[in-house]
Amino acid sequence: MFSLKEESKKTKLILYTIMFIFFIIGTYTVIKYGDNYLLGNFNEWNNDDVKYVRSAWTLLDNGKFTYHNVNDETVFIMPGLPYTMAFFMSIFGKFGGITAFRIFQVVLMSLSFSLIFFIGRFLFNSKVGIISSILSILYLPNLFTPNLLLTEVIFYFLILLLVYTTLVAIKSKKIKHYIIGGIVWGIAALFRPTVGAYPIVVLILWIYNNYKFKDILKFTIIVSSVFCLVMSPWWIRNYKEFHRFIPFTLSSGNPMIQGSYINYDTTIDFHPWEITDDIIKQEEYYKDNLVYRFKNYILKKPLTYAKWYLIDKTVILWISPFYWKPVYNIHIVFVGIYHLLLLTLGFIGMYSIHKKSKNNKVDKTARILFGLFIYYSVVHIPYITFNRYSYPMIWIFVISSAFVINNIITQKQERSKQILNTNNLE
Repeated sequence: MFSLKEESKKTKLILYTIMFIFFIIGTYTVIKYGDNYLLGNFNEWNNDDVKYVRSAWTLLDNGKFTYHNVNDETVFIMPGLPYTMAFFMSIFGKFGGITAFRIFQVVLMSLSFSLIFFIGRFLFNSKVGIISSILSILYLPNLFTPNLLLTEVIFYFLILLLVYTTLVAIKSKKIKHYIIGGIVWGIAALFRPTVGAYPIVVLILWIYNNYKFKDILKFTIIVSSVFCLVMSPWWIRNYKEFHRFIPFTLSSGNPMIQGSYINYDTTIDFHPWEITDDIIKQEEYYKDNLVYRFKNYILKKPLTYAKWYLIDKTVILWISPFYWKPVYNIHIVFVGIYHLLLLTLGFIGMYSIHKKSKNNKVDKTARILFGLFIYYSVVHIPYITFNRYSYPMIWIFVISSAFVINNIITQKQERSKQILNTNNLE
């Protein structure tokens, strides 16, 4: 599954060098400059990162899982990140644990480059895998994000692992691979609930690979059972605290309302919502407000809101890099140009993959790259969209770009051979 035995020494050397170089630079960066990348501060608790840290500290102090208020149990966020931070803090101390957590993220990012290689190799060949890894280490947000105390790096790694496990499982049809997939899917959901509908992607791949209905049913039961087992502690905790089944979080209402305002401008078609300290009731108020706005504003301007949801929000989600603070004074303009280049080549690659898969020149499974773009866009457009949320999926454009670059290199090599052969004949 993760074997490099059949790879050339050159391929292994390049891949190991990429991972080693990133680990050294990344570790130095988080130790030297890590605290410079805090988005909030520990006095005002005014951003997600410091709130996650406070949540981890509270877990260590009294076992409560909190977020906005240290006295109240929460279901506003998924538990993955605070519990992971708390683990490192229990070993290295409350502040030493923060540095240890950042180094852990550097390790995960280094390993992510190998997963990108494996996916590129699985879908195409080793050359595409290596080019993908090279493009990834040159993408500066990958050096920026391990400094952050957010879910991005862990989810980046987990979604790569999930996709690769999925590809292997679909090809092998082995139960053990589907069990691993179910475990990874469950763990990923404990960090970000947007992965909850991922089986839709798997179903499409099953259809592409001509799975029989009985096999689809068998593997669905296996993976779903494993997923439920992984998620069950979270579900039990939520039921004990809030006396109802809460599969993920109860924080979707407010982001959906905010995401429904065109250009996030609340002065356009505004309708106030009720406020209460009861988080269950508050979620209902949010949803009631959204229903009211849908009936009284959105339905009356269908084209305007359709453009906002389907086009504008998708563009906002993907168009810019998640690079909020410069790394080693490298300006965002340069990072933005590289980001747009990856998007452009990536879309060209996805289109080329679609065409070649029709002629069986490329396996239809490779369409998963475009499928993931559609899936990830659709699950986010009901809410607020911005570059932080698309970052964990930027690798789909990296691999698609690598596919294009490899094709260009291959074509040039073939032309050179033809010219050489022609000259030899003369």
